[in-house]
Amino acid sequence: MNNTNSTNHRHTGVEKELSDAVTALAMPGAMADELLENCVHARHSRNILFRHSKLIAAALLIVLSTTLCTTTYAAYDLYQTKNLAVFFDYNISQAEIDAIGKEIRALPGVSSIRFESADEAWASFRETYLTDELAGMFEENPLKDSFNYRVTVKLDADTKEIRGHIEQICGVRRVNDLSEMKQMETAGQIF
Repeated sequence: MNNTNSTNHRHTGVEKELSDAVTALAMPGAMADELLENCVHARHSRNILFRHSKLIAAALLIVLSTTLCTTTYAAYDLYQTKNLAVFFDYNISQAEIDAIGKEIRALPGVSSIRFESADEAWASFRETYLTDELAGMFEENPLKDSFNYRVTVKLDADTKEIRGHIEQICGVRRVNDLSEMKQMETAGQIF
């Protein structure tokens, strides 16, 4: 009961201060009474948006960040699975590589194809994973048989089906998507 009395005492103290402030202002009596009534009862606190605005803002932030992160991950995952690397048999001729490239280009669902030489593969690997000191220890290209075609599959095409067709082409040693290649690179396996 003491808590109630102290709360009421505080409210009456606040009301008295507000009342004194309102009477000190030069305004019509009805306006002063309405101002006092609105200040004392704080009608805006009854509105759910005002009372819970911080919670609503936090919830919106969580939903927005979750959506953004999920979308970004899905796009990155799609990028990795829609890009294939086609590696060739050892000691294959340039004419055979060109013929394989023509055959891959003719497959429905292939968006683009680009040849990556062994020197480009080594330069990319060296830049990503080795220091200059470690790279200098190699006298010749350790990835000399890692020349490949980088194939981009259209979004509406079935990547597994295209991959299966490419794997059946004579002279193709292996087909990987970019996520598999990244796993192999971190495991230290050479293509």
